[in-house]
Amino acid sequence: MAGVTPGKTFTPGLDFSAQSYSHLADKVEADVSRAHHIIKEKLPLLGELKALLSIAFGDKAPFFIDARSGTAAVLDSVDDEPDTRLNIKPEYISQFYDGKLEPRYGLFKDAFFNEASMPSGRIPVAIKFADLLTPHPPVPPKTADKFDRLPQPTEDLDQVRRDVNEFGYGIAKNVLTAEQVAIMKKAVQEQAAGERDAGIAQVDGGPNGPNQRLWTLVNKGDDFLDLLNHPIIDEMIPWFLGEHAIITTYTANIARPGNVPMQLHTDQVAVQPPIRDLAFGMNIMFYLEDVTEKNGATRVYPGSHIGQIAPPDIFTVDGTAAAAAPAGSALIFESRLWHATGPNREESGERPVILLFFMRSFIRQQENNFLSLRKDVWPKLSDRVKRMLGFYTTGALGGVDGEVREGLFVEWKEGVGKMRAAHGR
Repeated sequence: MAGVTPGKTFTPGLDFSAQSYSHLADKVEADVSRAHHIIKEKLPLLGELKALLSIAFGDKAPFFIDARSGTAAVLDSVDDEPDTRLNIKPEYISQFYDGKLEPRYGLFKDAFFNEASMPSGRIPVAIKFADLLTPHPPVPPKTADKFDRLPQPTEDLDQVRRDVNEFGYGIAKNVLTAEQVAIMKKAVQEQAAGERDAGIAQVDGGPNGPNQRLWTLVNKGDDFLDLLNHPIIDEMIPWFLGEHAIITTYTANIARPGNVPMQLHTDQVAVQPPIRDLAFGMNIMFYLEDVTEKNGATRVYPGSHIGQIAPPDIFTVDGTAAAAAPAGSALIFESRLWHATGPNREESGERPVILLFFMRSFIRQQENNFLSLRKDVWPKLSDRVKRMLGFYTTGALGGVDGEVREGLFVEWKEGVGKMRAAHGR
């Protein structure tokens, strides 16, 4: 792949190290040149920034877009401190322009590995800059207070489906009994305590990391395997994603007091180029505590799943709705909806939930179950769960050694895949 050094050659005569179609330095210069050309082309629109923006392409000297007067100009130097500083790969400018990269993903994805690439200053300016480069700049979502009604917890699953279609989310009430809530809550809390004691807890939610996330729940107790038999899955997932949808992640999220809101995002952010016309996934979030606006309810922009919609600032939940509901409920939302973990402003307690996220069968799973599934868990898996985890052929996908007939299970044995027909045939 581009940017990855080829490995060693095994076969004499097949050494391609001296063969090249392009030179990296030439490509970088071409990317920089096109980025500058795009920015100059878009200057009439960039006046909307009404700010002073500094842009650097890697280690190259920064240049500036001065749009403070409402008319944008490119400058080599300025005396004033920029409102926003942006260090970005020049090819991302082209990808924004070509509609191949969603701005809120492209602007921040490299910051996970390189802090210098994190925009600084007024972040909404950087977001709007990237939006204005795209073929169809998004519009802000409608704020929650502008709706006559919002989804409420209900036992009517047809109403939940209608709410998902209209608002991007619905809330199913009494999905778990009080006893089932207690069992699952205990399972989550014991696993969380074990990971903290072992020093392997994965935390976020601010400088002190008050939130805790548990990953790959399929490995972490029979309780979590049993939850995969819940009929709410069969009611919602095939209806929305088709019969072959697969689990992309199976996790728990514990929001504790003192956290900060998660940045707003959609659950199909990894689908690039960005596609808004089709939902690729659906999340079922089981509430193991009464979830309120105060203790960290998931924040959502109702109706933000339809159309070219994106929030101008992903670091605030102002204008969103809190998806509050009693313990035992399930928040069901589709993957285009803009949402985030809310702030827990209680002084004590915690807000534990289990998230079961499905994607269409042709989308690569976030969790690589073929490698992360523990060997001792494999014998416990029913055919139902194996299908959910992707150990099943659908159409021309998921085979081993070219065998991809519809309806074959991939049997995992000593790390080597082999096939068997469904129903033991």
